Amino acid sequence: MSSSKEMKLVFFMDAIEHVARISRMIRQERGNALLVGVGGTGKQSLTRLASHICGYKCFQIELSRGYDYAAFHEDLKKLYNMAGVDADNTVFLFTDTQIVVEEFLEDINNILNSGEVPNLFEPDEYEKVIMSVRPKAKEAGIPEGNRDEIYNFFINQVRSKLHIVLCMSPVGDAFRARCRMFPSLVNCCTIDWFIEWPREALLSVSESFFEQTELGEEELKGKVSEMCVEIHTSVSDMAERYFAELRRRYYTTPTSYLELINLYLSMLSEKKKQLVNARNRIKSGLDKILETNTLVAEMEVTLTALKPELEQKSKNTEALMERLAIDQEEADKVRKVVMEDEAVARVKAEETQAIADDAQRDLDEALPALEAANKALDSLDKSDISEIKAFTKPPEMVMTVMEAVCIILGVKPEWSAAKSLLGDSNFLRKMMEYDKDNIPDAVLRKLKKYIENPKFFPEIVEKTSKACKSMCMWVRAMDLYSKVFKTVQPKRDKLAAAEAELAATMAILKDKQDKLATVEAKIAELQAQYEESVDEKDKLQKKMALTTARLKRAGRLQLALGDEQVRWAESVKDFEVEIGNVVGNVFVAAACVAYYGAFTSTYRNELVERWTDRCKELEIPVSDDLSLVKVLADSFEIRQWNADGLPRDTVSTENAILVTRGRRWPLMIDPQDQANRWIRNREIKNGLKVIKLTDGNFLRTLENAIRLGMPVLLEEVGEFLDPALEPVLLKQTFMSGGRLLIRLGDSDIDYDKNFRFYMTTKMSNPHYLPEICIKVTIINFTVTKSGLEDQVLSDVVSLERPDLEEQRNQLIVRINADRNQLKAIEDRILNLLFNSEGNILDNEELINTLNESKVTSGVIKKRLAEAETTEEKISLAREKYRPVAARGSVMYFVVASLAEIDPMYQYSLKYFKQLFNNTIENSEKADDLPTRLKICLKQTTMNVYSNVARGLFESHKLVFSFMLCGDVMRLEEKINDLEWNYFLRGTAGMDKSYPPKPEKEWLSDATWKAACDLHDTLPAFRNITKEILATPVWCKVGELEVRLNPETEEDYVPEPVYEPPKDDDEEPSAEEDMKIKGHWNKRLTPFQKLIMIKAFMEEKVVFAVTDFVKENLGQMFIENPPTDLASLYEDMAPSTPLVFVLSTGSDPMGAFQRFARERGFSERILAISLGQGQGPVAEKLIAEARKTGDWVFLQNCHLAASWMLSMENIIKNMAEPGAEIHDEFRLYLSSMPTKSFPVTVLQNSVKVTNEPPKGLRANTRRAFTELTPQWFEEHILGLDWRQMIFGVCFFHAIIQERKKFGPLGWNIKYEFNDSDRECALENLKMYCSDGEIPWDALEYITGEITYGGRVTDAWDQRCLRTILHRFFAPHTLQEDYKYSDSGIYYAPTHDTLQEFRQYIEQLPIIDEPEVFGMHENANLAFQIQETNTLIFTILDVQPRMASAGGGKSNDEIVFELADSILEKLPDKLDIEEANQDMFKPDSKGRINSLTTVLTQEVERFNKLLKVIKSSLNTIKKAIKGLVVMSEALEMVYHSFLNNQVPDMWAKAAYPSLKPLSGWVKDLVLRVGFINHWITHGAPKSFWLSGFYFPQGFLTGTLQNHARKYDFPIDALSFHFHVLPHYRDQNEVAVQQQHLGFGETMEVDKEKKKKGSDKDRPSSSFSTVECELDRNIASPDDGVLVHGLFMDCGRWDDENMLLADANPGEMNPPLPVMHMEPKMNFTPDKEDYICPLYKTGLRAGVLSTTGHSTNFVVPAHLPSSKPQNYWISMGTALVCQLNE
Repeated sequence: MSSSKEMKLVFFMDAIEHVARISRMIRQERGNALLVGVGGTGKQSLTRLASHICGYKCFQIELSRGYDYAAFHEDLKKLYNMAGVDADNTVFLFTDTQIVVEEFLEDINNILNSGEVPNLFEPDEYEKVIMSVRPKAKEAGIPEGNRDEIYNFFINQVRSKLHIVLCMSPVGDAFRARCRMFPSLVNCCTIDWFIEWPREALLSVSESFFEQTELGEEELKGKVSEMCVEIHTSVSDMAERYFAELRRRYYTTPTSYLELINLYLSMLSEKKKQLVNARNRIKSGLDKILETNTLVAEMEVTLTALKPELEQKSKNTEALMERLAIDQEEADKVRKVVMEDEAVARVKAEETQAIADDAQRDLDEALPALEAANKALDSLDKSDISEIKAFTKPPEMVMTVMEAVCIILGVKPEWSAAKSLLGDSNFLRKMMEYDKDNIPDAVLRKLKKYIENPKFFPEIVEKTSKACKSMCMWVRAMDLYSKVFKTVQPKRDKLAAAEAELAATMAILKDKQDKLATVEAKIAELQAQYEESVDEKDKLQKKMALTTARLKRAGRLQLALGDEQVRWAESVKDFEVEIGNVVGNVFVAAACVAYYGAFTSTYRNELVERWTDRCKELEIPVSDDLSLVKVLADSFEIRQWNADGLPRDTVSTENAILVTRGRRWPLMIDPQDQANRWIRNREIKNGLKVIKLTDGNFLRTLENAIRLGMPVLLEEVGEFLDPALEPVLLKQTFMSGGRLLIRLGDSDIDYDKNFRFYMTTKMSNPHYLPEICIKVTIINFTVTKSGLEDQVLSDVVSLERPDLEEQRNQLIVRINADRNQLKAIEDRILNLLFNSEGNILDNEELINTLNESKVTSGVIKKRLAEAETTEEKISLAREKYRPVAARGSVMYFVVASLAEIDPMYQYSLKYFKQLFNNTIENSEKADDLPTRLKICLKQTTMNVYSNVARGLFESHKLVFSFMLCGDVMRLEEKINDLEWNYFLRGTAGMDKSYPPKPEKEWLSDATWKAACDLHDTLPAFRNITKEILATPVWCKVGELEVRLNPETEEDYVPEPVYEPPKDDDEEPSAEEDMKIKGHWNKRLTPFQKLIMIKAFMEEKVVFAVTDFVKENLGQMFIENPPTDLASLYEDMAPSTPLVFVLSTGSDPMGAFQRFARERGFSERILAISLGQGQGPVAEKLIAEARKTGDWVFLQNCHLAASWMLSMENIIKNMAEPGAEIHDEFRLYLSSMPTKSFPVTVLQNSVKVTNEPPKGLRANTRRAFTELTPQWFEEHILGLDWRQMIFGVCFFHAIIQERKKFGPLGWNIKYEFNDSDRECALENLKMYCSDGEIPWDALEYITGEITYGGRVTDAWDQRCLRTILHRFFAPHTLQEDYKYSDSGIYYAPTHDTLQEFRQYIEQLPIIDEPEVFGMHENANLAFQIQETNTLIFTILDVQPRMASAGGGKSNDEIVFELADSILEKLPDKLDIEEANQDMFKPDSKGRINSLTTVLTQEVERFNKLLKVIKSSLNTIKKAIKGLVVMSEALEMVYHSFLNNQVPDMWAKAAYPSLKPLSGWVKDLVLRVGFINHWITHGAPKSFWLSGFYFPQGFLTGTLQNHARKYDFPIDALSFHFHVLPHYRDQNEVAVQQQHLGFGETMEVDKEKKKKGSDKDRPSSSFSTVECELDRNIASPDDGVLVHGLFMDCGRWDDENMLLADANPGEMNPPLPVMHMEPKMNFTPDKEDYICPLYKTGLRAGVLSTTGHSTNFVVPAHLPSSKPQNYWISMGTALVCQLNE
């Protein structure tokens, strides 16, 4: 694949090094590379460059929709042909984003490893390969016939020519897993790490980009480049903090850095242009106004000067006018005379003309003949004359003509004369110039005969001679002319006389005319002067009129634009400032668009603040009050967005800017569908297409939209995007043949620039890897509290005061419309001004338009002012409802946060708003507003609680109500954040030093430390350390009281008078601060009391929280909301399903069937349990039921994860408008909590949890709701029957509830369920039907079968029998029999079921341990666990606190820990070092059994040590990067960080519940114990807990005894004697270090116990007292053991009996015990048979003996109380504690 796209590269040092490395790697034969780095660090670009440098082809696969394993194989075949057949050096560039299925890597692993991909070629393709490679193989010396060798040659060719470059991202777990699964990725590739670009690289890149950019000053470029780096690194830091505090992931990579720069450059030029244009338009408008002002001033001056000038002109004109009139008169007289004379002359001239005309007429007759003759003569030349001359004897006609000519010319008419004439050179001229006017008459008479001669005609003469013809014509013409002339002459004479007369007349006339002309010229001059004068006067008048009109228009213009002038001048100033700051402002805005979309508002503001401050430091011009909205949005656009449904808060507006301005397509994190709704409304008019990645044809829809330029919304995106979208996301368009194309899948399609692409995800906290972050703009659209508050306020007001909301909405629409119109008017004004030419004051239309606009805008402004006043009033009225909206917003965020506790707790914002609004609508109305608000607050909170809580598990209901209560009180400022955080997180800082504790017996270390922390952290508790010694410090929450010190004490000061706390926030004075105030119970707020309980009585927090919620929210918030199906059914609809959220042991089917019977639907239920292959069946059922109106129940949806998508679509389609669905149809679903359950279904369904009830009261109540009065009341046994039923139900509740005590209740948690109870009751009915009670049978069946059948542990079976005996035995029917000492619990003696139910309702909600027969301490453990669960659950959904940096990295922590553990442990225990005495055989050759036990223990410990040592050494290497960290090692790594024992070790070790630190200490002690035994021989007392396998030790002891006395071992058992000595292994270990073999320790020297328990050494090291007897007696038989602890009991040293534990003392030690083997020993009946367990967990794998592997041996301990007492309590011995 060759890329047609050019690459712009900046070579900083790192890039050069990487290119060099990649080039070197791929140049090596079989050189492959693994490039590791987050997406966008340049791995692919540099690989392409390196390939180009080496001259290699670079091949990449192209992902298209449906690209699969087969398509990948096709691409591999191409590669193999390129490398193996064509022998081209080829680089195969493969990235982890292209891994569609993991099998791709399997193949790549094979190529790297062996070069061969199994089954790549089909047989025919294989043949083709062999054929193609054969010639080359032959050259290499391989025989043609050896096909295998040829194929091997081909594979070797591929291996040497094909270079694989893998680009992987190390983010997430995928890379690590892949390296493990496919070792060749590491072993056969050279690894090159692309770490984050260094600062210098970032800087050099930005500098190179800004080289060609114009930023104003040159040094700005350097500063902006520096700022780019600053922004990038600050976002990276912020992303880390973001994860630390909110657990939200966001990544920046070099690609996002380049995006920032590109975005900045494009935005900068655009914004500059926009600002300059805007400024110029306003400036041009302003210039026009200023220009007008100048003109007006000039015109006023002009007008003043023009007036006198005009008056003078008028006078002059009038004078001229008078002169003109006089001269005109004179001229008229002259004109009259001249005109008369002209008339006379005209007559004369006419007469003369007539004479002339007459003469001319006569002449006109002769003249043509003359002209013709002359013309004929003209045509003659010498030759013609010579021709005639040549005649000696001329022809007749020649002679005749010549004679006539001679006559006229006055020569003799004979040939000789004629000849001489002809010879004259001037002959023709003479003829031509002949005086025709004066021909003598004689000549004419002579001519007559010729003229009259009939032949004397030119035509006839021509026949003889051409020349004579001409002469003939001439002669005739002369004759004709002279005849005419005679007539004309008199006329001529007459004409001459007339002309002379005329001339005289004309001369006189001329004189007169000249005079007239002079006069007229004068007048014309005067006229011209006059006209000029009039013209000038007109011009002046026009000029005055124009100036006046202009002044008038200028006035109008100034009126129209007067206001604007000031505003525009300011605007221009502002624009100038903005243009000055554009470099910095746009820079910060671009950074916002490029980077901050994924963050929430606080982080965004912090980033912007940081950036602007840094810009100022670097002197980059930037505005002070900079915000993204100011730089990149205009109010018109924002109003439009709001109209389309965008929430009005700032964050949403910023998000909209990011959506519209970003260069990359937006991916919106939108759990509440706000963005989705906005995009739909905004783009619906443009033909929006909505798709999902799960749609089969989504790519086709996308393709069409791209072609047609339509917007596309991709909904419900997960954490990964389809690779086929890549070209669209990266906008990989290219030009081809003048068309803009994009390659989508395997085809090129036209790319319309109007195409827009939006993506939304419903996930609230998706983790997008860098590869996705760099392709899209991630925008966090999660609703904000303030945003939601505004939305809820609108809803509340529209319900409560629809008039107000309606008015407000109309106002908003009107104000928006008006503002938009104002904007349009201003634009129009500016446009007209901008485009006007010439003098603006002459443009009447413009000024009229401006005036109209001004009038309109005036009206609008007035309207706006009124509207805004009204809006303020409305806002004030609306604000009164703010508390309800604020409560709603807070509640939604609590409800939304539940999804983080359990994936099934999904509630959409739409659902929440619906619920909230319905509640307000249906709640009680009140006219008084404060009362109404109280009702709304109470009702909405109650309804939200009951609707949400019914869908929560029991354990989370209190969490929810407490979070609700806490957030409501925080909103009301009754709790501050400091207190809230202290309550949840306690005090920070590990190694805190505390002041010395006062010496008071009642003051424990823990209490003192907690008091110091409170004093240091919370102002309310200041001086508590002082007051604890001076006055009673106590408080009470509900029924619960906590006291830190005794009520009375001799050191107390008299209690001061109570002073209520002041409201002001002033710091108290030092003197005030030191005063003893007392009255803690009155002083503290309810929440501060809760903090006190958390600090000093942690186990009571759950009770305190319950009371706290009850006091502050109300009783119903701590009770379960009703969840009967009838009320749930009311909330359902045909398209709204009901989801039963299951927990282990719950089954809603029974209750569902009962409800169906009540509704008459029992025959119309279609139920199916989902699982493999059941999906289609379920689809069919739903399709049928939708038509018929039956009910469908799909059970166990969690088992059909793959079908959930189809189910989601089915349910979604049902909700579509117009979907056909029967009114009676209902859908019921049940599922265990699972992430695969569709969120949309959960959000839009009614949810209810179905779990076994919690607490005796709830459990018994549930049992009794399922009984019918007839069954319960009408029985032959009467009261006995009712009490037995109550006993069974109560017994069922007890064994269920015992589970909460963990191992103290049951060794193994059994899933007792309702069917067990139903079965027991059925048996009871069956056996008692005849009125007799067969107790033996009933007790056996109930205890051993119905319930006992579930019990697998023998000790649990014993416990079950004991409990059953308390509630279900003959003595339970005796009068006044009580189930426990408190007397609260008993079987009532009522007659009706209702009365029994009423009795059950009166039972306590909280069960005291005594009813279970348990000790108070059991409850303590349970309560602390409950408290922790509550706190941790709430903490899970809280934002994290920012932790201070500077700590060690995880790698350092693990490395140091590994080192310290390695130091503490020996390499191995060496049995070879043991003293040989231990191996001496007895007389029968048998080695001491305990030595065998020791050998086995050594073996076991050595195995463990080996596992530990090897894993620690390897993990150290893995941290250094010398070996791959395997999965097992990684688990070790994580365990170290969590202070847990790694699984790898635990599997090789003995059972233990200790955390890692305790476990290692314990292991060191155990190894020390065994080692001491090896080196010093058997100890006097064995540390039983130190054995790997204690049972082996006990068996060894019995064996030694059996050998000693030759007893059969199976008849031996232990007799336990508790001795009055205590031994702590820690002390023992310290003393043992200094002993030689066989020496005795101080501790072994007998020490008699005197005094009370407090002399007993604690489990920590203390020096051994030395008032000890010299020797501790070693027993003759058996062994001494120590190191055991009591659970639910203690050893009474005075009476040497088993006794009740002291309150708060959980596991007191047991003294040294002598275990003496005895034959057929039976313990005393009074003794308690006490099981000994290895750990407090008690449960283990069941062995063949029926006991668990955790069980060691039963010990019998003397007791003054019956066995049942201890059995119910769960008393036992344990070898080791959990700490």
